[in-house]
Formats: sequence, C-alpha cells, structure tokens
Amino acid sequence: MKQGWEKAIRIMLIAIITVFSLWITMATAAEKVQYGGTLTFTDMYPQINPMSWDSADWNWKHGYDTGFYIEHLMMGNLQKGPRGANLFHFKNVGAYIPPEAVRGELAESWEVNKKPLQIIFHLRKGVMWQEKPGVMKAREFVADDVVYAINRLKNSRKAIPMYLTWIDRIEAKDKHTVIFHLNEWNTDWGYYTGWGYYDAIQAPEQEKAPGGARQWKNACGTGPFMLEEYKSAHSVIFKKNPNYWDKTIIDGKQYKFPFVDKAVSMLIKDPSTMLTALRTGKLDMITLMGWRNMEEMKKTTPELIWSRSLGINATMIALRFDRKPFDDLRVRRALNMAINRPELSQTFAGGHSEYVNVPYPYYFKNVYTPLEELPPAAKELFTYNPEKAKKLLAEAGYPNGFTFKCTYGGSSSETIDYLSMIKAYLAKIGVNMEIEVMTYPAGLTQMIKKVHNAGYMYSTDHGTPLTVLRKIFLTGQTWNASMISDKHIDETWKRLNTDAKLTQKQRDAELKKLGVYTIEKVVPGILLSGSYYYTAWWPWVKNYHGELRVGCHRMAPIIARIWIDQELKKKMGY
Repeated sequence: MKQGWEKAIRIMLIAIITVFSLWITMATAAEKVQYGGTLTFTDMYPQINPMSWDSADWNWKHGYDTGFYIEHLMMGNLQKGPRGANLFHFKNVGAYIPPEAVRGELAESWEVNKKPLQIIFHLRKGVMWQEKPGVMKAREFVADDVVYAINRLKNSRKAIPMYLTWIDRIEAKDKHTVIFHLNEWNTDWGYYTGWGYYDAIQAPEQEKAPGGARQWKNACGTGPFMLEEYKSAHSVIFKKNPNYWDKTIIDGKQYKFPFVDKAVSMLIKDPSTMLTALRTGKLDMITLMGWRNMEEMKKTTPELIWSRSLGINATMIALRFDRKPFDDLRVRRALNMAINRPELSQTFAGGHSEYVNVPYPYYFKNVYTPLEELPPAAKELFTYNPEKAKKLLAEAGYPNGFTFKCTYGGSSSETIDYLSMIKAYLAKIGVNMEIEVMTYPAGLTQMIKKVHNAGYMYSTDHGTPLTVLRKIFLTGQTWNASMISDKHIDETWKRLNTDAKLTQKQRDAELKKLGVYTIEKVVPGILLSGSYYYTAWWPWVKNYHGELRVGCHRMAPIIARIWIDQELKKKMGY
C-alpha cells in the first residue's frame, strides 16, 4: 500500500514538473526577442499635426515628431528604469530626468569645468547620418554638426529669451570633441543642451536641401528610424534605420534595435475613433487616455495592459497681470476660491487628481509642498468659498462682477466642457467668462505674440524646478502667459540658477520657498488640478514597461526598443 502511494506521488510530481517545464518553455519562447512587423500607436497629442520639422522654429512639439530620427547629446537611461535598476520610472517625467538617470546619446561622456566655465562633450565615434536622396549621403556625425545645430538654435529669431544666452561660444576642438564656453553658470545646463526641448542635433544638409529644413521630405538624422511618409491629420510613418549605432540589453544580452520594421504614429482627433482602433487591434497602444475611457476599455477589452501616470503639465487659466481687473491680487484670489475643486475633479478626473500642481508636481519631492503644509493664505485658494470670493471682488471694486474673455486653443470637447463648468462656477460670483475657442496654432501664436485675451487656458511642461519657474513666472518669457513681472522671483531665480557655489540641498530649500511664494503671493491664474492619465497596450507589445519619455517629449527611443510578438497577436485573433 505504502509503495503504491509513493509511486502515485512520484507520478504526480513528475507530471507537475513536466507541466511547469512546459509552461517555462512556452513563456520563454513567448518572450523571445523578435524582429519585424509594424507598431501602430498614438502619441500624447494625436489630435495635433506636426507643427514644424525644423528645430530652429523652437516648436515645443518637436520632440514628438522628430525624435524618431533626430537625436540629442544626452537622454534618459532606460536601464535605470523599470526594465533595470528601477531608480526612476520615466512615467510622470515630462522634461525632468534626475542626474543619476541620464546617459549619453550622441555624446559618449562629458566633463564640467568651473574655472574656466566649460562643458566638454566627447562624441561617439562611428555614428552615421542617414542617407536621404536629394538631401545628403550617409556620412559620419562630427563635432562641427553640434556647433552648427546649437548655433543655429541660439541665433534663431524664435529663440526663447535666456534659453541659450548663457553660452558664450561653441568650439569643435577636434572631430569628436565639442566645448561649450559659458559666460555664466547654468544649473540646468543638461536640460538646455543635452536632453531638452530645443537641443536636437539637426544636419546642415536639411536646411540646404530644396524646400529647406521645414519640408518633411528633407528630414533626416542619426536616430533609430527614418521618416518615410507624413499624411496630414492621418499618420506619420517611420521605417527602421538598419544602420543604427546603439544597442540595448535584455536579460543580460545585447541586441541591435529597432526591432520593428515600421513605427506608425496615428493622428486621430476623435477619442471614440481612437478607442475603437485600439479595441479592434488596429492600434497596438495608446500612450495617453483619460480615466473615463480607461474604465470603459477595462470593461470591453480586459486583455489590455495598463500603466498610470500624472499629467506632465502645470495647468491653469492664466490671468493677465497687465490688464484690469487681474492686476489686483484680490480678484485673482477670488476666482480661485469660486472653483469647487472636489466636484470638478470628480467630474473630469474621477477624483484622481492632485490639486497642487503649479508650479511643481508632487514628484518634485525635494521642492514640492503638499496642500496640507501650505500656509493658510495659500491653502485658502484651493478651498471652495464663493461668499468670501464675492467679498474680495467687492473690496477690489467689482461688487457686481465683470466680464472677460478666455482663449482655448484646441479641439478637445472634454476641455471645452471643463471650461464650461468653470464658467458656471464663476457666474455664481457675478463673473462672466466668455470662452473663445480657436485652433491650437492660432491660440498659441496669439500667446507667443502676447495679444491673447485676459484669460488663457494652457498647460506647460513642468520641466525642472528652475525651468517651470522660468517659463511661467519670469519677466518677458515666452510661456509667461500671465505677463508676470515680479522682482523677487526674477532676482531669486537668477541667483539660484547661476550661483555655482550653492549645494543642491541649499538650492532645493530656496526653490521650495519660492514655490510657495508663487502660490500665496503671486497667484498666476486659476490654478487647476493635475489629472492622472493612463497608457494601454496589447499583450503582444513586448519589452515595454509603461515608460513615456527619455527627454522632452521624446518617446521614440522607447518605441525603438519594443518588439511585436507576431505569434501571440495571431493567437489573440488579430
């Protein structure tokens, strides 16, 4: 009897081991790196066409559209993210990358000298520019290319004030060494020259080709993909660069990439069309989705894989300080206190939002002050109190309220509904906000030229702590839609940015105080919550961990590391 039981147990154990071994084998086979196929996706702003293919146009969306074929000196190190050391998530990053999570891209290494003030980049050898018929032949990327690209940005008539003026001159010391000679220290030098919005290294040949640098057919670079076709309001198609220089590590083994033959970025304005495309497998992934759509898709398409991230932007209705009645702090405070934030958040974010999102997001942990720790005058702004708001308006000389126009440049019906709800709140304190809807380029152009309405609904990437303060609050800055000019902010920011003797701890402490000051003493507009968004992808999308950026609006290096499990896709009926 005992022998019979032992035999049965042995048979059962052998069966369990066999099944487990088969499962391991299948899992391993399913995760095997595969080359080929097409990845079809929507990036974070699929409703907006590419705005310019020329880096010298200083277009904030440049990294979305050109990042597939143009590279920078530096980028986020994905091996320090979820796929590796997990030091940084690369999800809620916007433009921010901590120093410990930065790697070289076109630059292999760099040095910083304080005396004299220099940043020295040592470039990778053997990196080749893509061949583009009618534009350029394949050739090696060299130091002169960096000098050309950064000087062209620096001297562009569209250059953002102060962005590159701290660079005195750029020198190609030899074929693979570039020296940035500085006229003053800049704490955020990596953001401005390495992995930021406006430091892509564009080929001289692109500008000189027939049609110039703005012509998409002339676009070329050193990146993992090559621009093959652009269809307005439909798609941007990139094909694999077979001669790409970089490699990636998966399970300790090096692989050449990109893995897919093509990456297709779909341009889709209608959210329901986009969801249908994902549900039917015509889209492999959507990188940005609101909570309502997320809940719907989880019910209808449970196979999808999900990741959550906080919206990357500081969002508000900027109120112009140079126009009445918004030159009065009491008026700006009143409009904030008229907003029922819990109700607004529940309606438009399912309650999943962060009230304090201007100037800093919560993931800037060293400088962020949560709502409960703000001083009473700052905390009061986020408290619904229409009666107090009316009293403030009366004190400011507007007992019967007033009318103002608010610009919204965009096509999102949800944002229009959002503004309509804010309009209803303001009406309760006697303020009539007239919403003027226009196209995104038209609204942005008005703001850049500073001819926008007294109210302007906008979002801007937090960037780094110093960057978001510069953009929103510094006198004369392009993205200072509120037309703020505050001596304390201007002087403090300049000192924190240019004083090389400050330790990071000292700088963070002062940045934290300055952040509270902008909320309590300045109040740049109606401060709006930061909502959480969702990324969804099918199980056949492999080697993806929810990362969104390796620099300013650059998802392309992440896309280049994804492969498609073709067999699994077929098994799932797509």
